[in-house]
Amino acid sequence: MTTATITVQRRSSGLRGAVASEWTKLWTVRSSWLNIIAALLLTGLLALQFGFSTAYDYENRSYEGVMEKTAVGGVAVSAMTIVQIVVAAFAMLLVTSEYSTGSIRSTLQWTPVRPNVVLAKAIVLTPVLFLYGLLLGIVASVTGGLAMGQWADWDLAALVVDLLAVAAYVTLAGLFTAGIAFIIRSTAGTLTAAFLFLIVIPMMLAQSSIRALVWLAALLPGGAGQNFLSGSTDPLSPTLSFLVLIVWAAAGLLTGTAILTRRDA
Repeated sequence: MTTATITVQRRSSGLRGAVASEWTKLWTVRSSWLNIIAALLLTGLLALQFGFSTAYDYENRSYEGVMEKTAVGGVAVSAMTIVQIVVAAFAMLLVTSEYSTGSIRSTLQWTPVRPNVVLAKAIVLTPVLFLYGLLLGIVASVTGGLAMGQWADWDLAALVVDLLAVAAYVTLAGLFTAGIAFIIRSTAGTLTAAFLFLIVIPMMLAQSSIRALVWLAALLPGGAGQNFLSGSTDPLSPTLSFLVLIVWAAAGLLTGTAILTRRDA
């Protein structure tokens, strides 16, 4: 007499399955691809405008002494001042689209350990956002450099540094936005908050003559990002500014995790 042995394989709802699910969701919706196309077009147009303007300034002003060329990586840095909000929207939609459609309930059923939901999205977004920022930086640098013509400085070492800085910044800005998306939940609300924290408030405070407000701008994610990208040492060094960005990204994700754990979907 033989005994049949039946092996029951339990469906996995752990982190590995959650990461695979988030990866699939990111690339099977049109909004992700439309966002990338829009960002590429906007980046190209901004780079052209910056490049032609720079060339015009060089050719129509009288300079004394040697005229230094403009680093093409600087075009990428300038373009990210505006394009960063499009990249933030890319990261945000991975969260807010689920709340708008109600599919967040299915996500939480498949991944009942709620912190894994946030962690899985962060794991998927981190390399994607980095490559996204790198792609946009390359497009901006090449397009702007060609538009500048003879006034473009194509120093490879400086270009690589600028491109890596741009990619790192948009990655952290995107993760911060994804974190606050779990708090606000709506697309319009999250995009408004990202726009304020990444662009509007830091820009307004940085122009103040009050030193305390300048410091406050530098401690916000957008202000820290601009200091990091520009290499400015006032009021914080690029290294400290980068650390501020990491803190904001981590704080956003941790707060989003806490909110998701406590609230009903």
